[in-house]
Amino acid sequence: MNGKAHNMIFQNAVVALPDDMQKVFTPYPELLNIVGNYPDIFDDPTRPEDGKNKIDPEWQKYCIYPEELAGKALHFWPNGSDQQHERKPLSEYLLQKMIDAYRKEDFTDFIKFAGCLSHLFGDTTQPAHLGNDLKLSFISQLIPRPDKEQFKDFHYHTDIEAVTGNCGKLHSPQLLGLSAGETSWRLAGRCTEAVVYCRRFIVPIIQALFVNDDAKAIENASEPVTIAAQLTSDAIFTAIKIATNSFTLTEKEELSSIDLRFLPTDDEFHDLVYGEALLDSTKDVPPANANIVPAKLKFANGIRKVKGLGVLPHSGMSRERDCYMTWYLPRGIFKTFTASVGLHADLAIGGAVSFHVLLDGKEVWTSGRMTKDDYAKEISLELGYTETLTLKVCDANNEESFWKNHAIWANPVLTK
Repeated sequence: MNGKAHNMIFQNAVVALPDDMQKVFTPYPELLNIVGNYPDIFDDPTRPEDGKNKIDPEWQKYCIYPEELAGKALHFWPNGSDQQHERKPLSEYLLQKMIDAYRKEDFTDFIKFAGCLSHLFGDTTQPAHLGNDLKLSFISQLIPRPDKEQFKDFHYHTDIEAVTGNCGKLHSPQLLGLSAGETSWRLAGRCTEAVVYCRRFIVPIIQALFVNDDAKAIENASEPVTIAAQLTSDAIFTAIKIATNSFTLTEKEELSSIDLRFLPTDDEFHDLVYGEALLDSTKDVPPANANIVPAKLKFANGIRKVKGLGVLPHSGMSRERDCYMTWYLPRGIFKTFTASVGLHADLAIGGAVSFHVLLDGKEVWTSGRMTKDDYAKEISLELGYTETLTLKVCDANNEESFWKNHAIWANPVLTK
C-alpha cells in the first residue's frame, strides 16, 4: 500500500469499532494520520536517524524488534506474505504489545503498535506485494508493457502500488481469540485467505493502467484496502477485549471449537486430476464426467449423509498413492481433535484405503484397511502442545482401485 492507503486503512478500522472503543482514539487525531505509516517511515534506511527522531523520539520501540524474533523490523522479516505461519510471531508480538499498553492505559503506545499491525495487514493484501511473491518477471511476461512511449518505464511494483483504492463498508468487528497467541493464529489463517483472494486483482489493475482507465484501476485496488481495514478493526477490537478481559459467554462459546472444513490448510497434497478436498461431498470419477455427490458414511444404525471433507489418494503415477492436509495449530489452545472416517457408502465399490492422523509429523492413529462396507470409525485424540495436525489417506488395495478410493473425513473438529 502507498502512504495514503495505509492511513485510510487505519482510520476506517477505527471508525468501525464500537463507540466506547473509539473513545480511546479521540484524543489523538494527529496519530491517526501517521501511525499506519510508521514502518515505512522508520524502516527507511535512506532517512537519517535525526530525521526519524524528530518525528518520534521513541520510534525504535515500535519498529525495531527484539533479537529473539526472526526479523529486525517489519520490512526486514524473512518470510513473505504467502508464508503466514512463519509470520505469526510478528503479529503476536505486536498484539501483545497492544494488550500490555492498553492495560497500562498507555494509549499512545497502544495506537502506535496498532498502526504497525495495520501496516502489516496493508502490505499483506497489497496486489503489488503479492506480485512480488509470484515473481514480477513472470507477471511482466503474462502482461507485457504496451509498445507505447508512455509505458516504457512502467514498473510492475511501484506503479501498481501507486493506485489508491477506496475503503468499502466494514462489518462490526469480530473477536478472534482469548489471547494474543490464539488471535495471531486466527489472523494467520485470515491473512492466508486474503493473500489468495487479493492476487486476483493484480492482472485487472495492470490491464486498467495499460488502457489509462484510472477509475477501473482504483476499483480493483479497493477490495484489498477494505480487507486490510477489516483485519485491522478485528485485531484492535480483540486486543481491547483481551486487555479488559471483557468476553461474554457467547463469545467464549463461539471460540470453543473450530470446524476444520472451514479452516484453510497450511499445506496439502491431492491428486491433480481429482483436485482439492471437497466440502461435504466427493466426486464420482473418472473426472471427464465427474459429478459432485453428497458425502455418505455407513454407521451401525444405517447409512447417512455427513458433513466433512471428501478426498481421493493420488493415482500413484509419480509418487506414493496418498493425499494429506496439514494445519498449524496454536500451542496449548485446543485440547482434542475428533472426527469420523470411512469410504463413501455408495461410490467406493471395490475401493480400500487407510486413514492416518499425524501430530507434529508423527503418526498417532490409523484406521487400518477400510472399505465401504466397514462402519465409520471414530477418532478422539488429545492434542497437548501439538503444532501441526496432518490428516492423511493412503491406498490400501494394492493400487487396483484408484478411482474408487473415495475417502471422507466427517465432522473434523478441534475443541478447547
